[in-house]
Amino acid sequence: MIAFDLDDTLYKEIDYVKSGYRAIAAEASRLGLIAFEDAVAIVEEAANTAAGLDELSAIISQNHRGCGFDVARMLHIYRYHTPQISLSSATRNLLDRVKESGEEMALITDGRSATQRAKISALGLNRYFSPENIIISEETGADKTTPTPFNLLMEHNPGAERFVYIGDNPAKDFRWPNALGWDTFQLNDCDRVNIHSQEIAVAPEYSAKHAVNNITELLKFL
Repeated sequence: MIAFDLDDTLYKEIDYVKSGYRAIAAEASRLGLIAFEDAVAIVEEAANTAAGLDELSAIISQNHRGCGFDVARMLHIYRYHTPQISLSSATRNLLDRVKESGEEMALITDGRSATQRAKISALGLNRYFSPENIIISEETGADKTTPTPFNLLMEHNPGAERFVYIGDNPAKDFRWPNALGWDTFQLNDCDRVNIHSQEIAVAPEYSAKHAVNNITELLKFL
């Protein structure tokens, strides 16, 4: 059983972030509140998402007082929009190769159910993972800082001879699969665009047993 993280492992999460920004800008433009390009520029050039949405909300409120296009509404659009994201050819090739080999695959990801399900659909991942092997923290009530999602996958697949987890975040991706005897792989952020930095100090039990610089390198192990 080969299990994957989702964000910054199977695709770059920054692509989802930018997709959310465009969705917000498109709605603001549709309502005649601000030009699409101006809205995108405001949020993309801010120090972070929160600062960008605050600034965009303030500008819109100043020019269209009482319009109701506030941060709460922007966050709702961001979290529930249909994301414009896709798998890289290398990731798609890896998933196809593993599927063709007959090895079962799974997805263990933290986040809101609606948001993560929208990403899964946009990326076409349902063809690779059976429903019981898609584990999302909001749906289970526990995230990867606990053993729960990993234990659930083992319970769902009692006949599996081995378990592998591939992720990116040393703060939470590898601690529990390591403890459960899984093999673990960190996909290195060579482009330095991941949402969560890998340049953090962690105890040995939090570190992946192996590291690869690109997803294609996994083929020689899997």
